[in-house]
Amino acid sequence: MASQKEEILGCDFEVRGKVPKEAFELFALAQAKALGLRGFITQVSEEKFKGRLEGEGKVIDAFKKLILAAAEYLQAIKEFIIKNLKVIREYTYQTFEIKVDKK
Repeated sequence: MASQKEEILGCDFEVRGKVPKEAFELFALAQAKALGLRGFITQVSEEKFKGRLEGEGKVIDAFKKLILAAAEYLQAIKEFIIKNLKVIREYTYQTFEIKVDKK
């Protein structure tokens, strides 16, 4: 019996809370890379990060669970929101990266 390949999903995400910028970005980067996710994270305000995730649905869910587990420990992350989750034909990012806002 041939196994069916998992669909690739893409979604936008937001994380709200008072977390140290560099530490949180590096944590998210390490977790995403360890899980094989692609996309990016960027800080858009003092208490808000946005980004994009691409990967299998179960892997995106695992990333969310890791961030929320860290939230319980840190008590600084207020919420993790996934938006626009949909199947994509192919990856648009080669890896997961931290985007620096060019002001």
